[in-house]
Amino acid sequence: MTNKVLLIFFLFAISSPSLSKDINTECKEFIKNSEISENNANQKEKLLFEKGVLWKVITPKNKVNYLYGTMHSQDYLVSKYPHEVKHVLVSSKKLILEVIPDNISNSVYIDRMYYKNSKRLDQILDGVFFERLKQQLDSYNLSENQIKKIKYLKPWAAFNLIGRPKPVRAPSLESNLFRLAKERGLIVESLESMDNIISSLEKINEADQINILKDTICNRKEIIRDIKKLVNLYVNRDIVGIRAFNDIKHSNKRFYDQFMQIMLDDRNKKMLKTIKEEFEFGDVFVAVGISHLIANNSLLELLNGQGYKLEVIY
Repeated sequence: MTNKVLLIFFLFAISSPSLSKDINTECKEFIKNSEISENNANQKEKLLFEKGVLWKVITPKNKVNYLYGTMHSQDYLVSKYPHEVKHVLVSSKKLILEVIPDNISNSVYIDRMYYKNSKRLDQILDGVFFERLKQQLDSYNLSENQIKKIKYLKPWAAFNLIGRPKPVRAPSLESNLFRLAKERGLIVESLESMDNIISSLEKINEADQINILKDTICNRKEIIRDIKKLVNLYVNRDIVGIRAFNDIKHSNKRFYDQFMQIMLDDRNKKMLKTIKEEFEFGDVFVAVGISHLIANNSLLELLNGQGYKLEVIY
């Protein structure tokens, strides 16, 4: 979602044999299945594109715009935009990001990640899972205040935190695009606010959030390791590989399908309306997470079905 320090920590974090036995027993139902469905394994012929991260999009009225699939990561392999992307962006008039990567968005995220009422994570998450969560968070160099507030984390905030490598002091790809656009005098807007994104996350009922958190706690070592594989697929612009990666069978298909419906499909429908309106002006560069462009019911599929011409640029 790799970092050798995290993996080494995971292997040696368990200090109590009894805790190890309990957590291993509790995690049995969440063990990941690495099989890929036959439908996805044979889907190459069904995809609009097999490779690519940057597309030229021509509207029915012949206005030219661009769609760029990003990866939300601070990995240096990802965060540096290619020359082809820079060339197209600086030739555009407007950059539209999924969300503006600024201090305001960051403050909103931090403010909403904690319970403010009497509810506490350590009271709704089984004890063995909460203890393992605290052990896993030890490797994130949290401040003393952040450590005290772990028990107030909302489930979605907890699984987002441990489901990715430890943050580094490096800009993300979106931050670099934002900076370049500002330097070149482009108009910069966003498809969503951070409040919008968190509100989508909180549409997932709390019981399901807890189950996703348990799944993430149990499979964290594999998740962190798999992120490196996903980075390599992204760098190689391998749409088939990314789709296959995302289609690995999950321990609870209902949770996964609901998560994807809320966080991908529903948001795509809202994004599409804004993108189509902006594309009518031309010279617009839209950057969103790559899954929004290549998953089932993706933005590319929706645009293609509505008469927009698509061409891979990179």
